[in-house]
Amino acid sequence: MEKVIDIEERIPSMRDKRRRRTNRKFIFIVTLFMFALLVVLYFQSSLSRIDKITLSGTNLHDDAFYIAASDLAVDKSLWGFTIADVEKDLLKVESVQEVKVSRKWLREVTVELVEWAPIAYLENDGQYSLLLENGEVFFQEQMLPEEDAPILNGFAEAKHKKRITKQLKEMESNVYQLISEIIYEGTAEDPDHITVYMDDGYEVKAIIPTFAEKMAYYAEITAQLQEHEKGVIDMEVGTYFTPYSKIYGATEEEVQDEEVENDEENE
Repeated sequence: MEKVIDIEERIPSMRDKRRRRTNRKFIFIVTLFMFALLVVLYFQSSLSRIDKITLSGTNLHDDAFYIAASDLAVDKSLWGFTIADVEKDLLKVESVQEVKVSRKWLREVTVELVEWAPIAYLENDGQYSLLLENGEVFFQEQMLPEEDAPILNGFAEAKHKKRITKQLKEMESNVYQLISEIIYEGTAEDPDHITVYMDDGYEVKAIIPTFAEKMAYYAEITAQLQEHEKGVIDMEVGTYFTPYSKIYGATEEEVQDEEVENDEENE
């Protein structure tokens, strides 16, 4: 015999299920409303605004310069900018090679920069500027050359700066560090000629397109000249050496004394 279930017995359990379902809907709606309210309150409060901007990797420009270029500012909305746009703006700065921008809890923005490294100093009427590895020129008032980069003289045109930059980047570091000064002596007919003064006392004649390639043999060449007086190493076509006494009619010491006297007069 089949069991007959009285509908009246099921009514309380059905009512409980409906009540629980209604309560869940109510809790969900209230939670959603509270969340939306908190979001609105957050964006209207100071908690959603930038409190600190931290930069790293800044040497050529100071932090204030890069912050201005990024259009970030303390008390601006932490969510009122896109990271891609800020990075794009900073990459427009001539000294910036790479940049990474990120938001940090709770109110901080970090900017990690990689600047283009200086490759040489440019001299113009006693004023110095930096030639960067990307071929761009960075100028700062009262800049003085340091010993770890050569001085370039006479490189007025941008194309010549970029060409010599490419050669210096390809050069072996031990030879690069010996270069004291590079003078551009090209003409319209012969735009490649340069004269290079080395810290170890030699003078090098070269052309820009093969400069790094030829200078790879510099240490080997000078090692063979240890028993000779210093002089000029011509690397324009082949490789030739001529002592200073044959070129200038003076000994190496006299040539160096004359250079010192000229430097003192220029000062």
